[in-house]
Amino acid sequence: MVSYFLVVGRFLNSLIILENFNVLVLLFCLLFSSFDSHVIFIVLMVISTVEIIIRLTVLTRVWECSSCLELVDF
Repeated sequence: MVSYFLVVGRFLNSLIILENFNVLVLLFCLLFSSFDSHVIFIVLMVISTVEIIIRLTVLTRVWECSSCLELVDF
């Protein structure tokens, strides 16, 4: 599992897939909450923003770690 995250290309691909899923969930909530207040949409936006910040932080740490260890991206 750890080796999966050390390969930056795979980790970046999984980030892109998860962010596309987040966008779909946000659009789904926005469409179905159009009759109500947009509280659920706003809460999911905040959660998604925090999640993106954490993922990008992890990505930069892995990137720095891989350059220090001189790992080759396959």
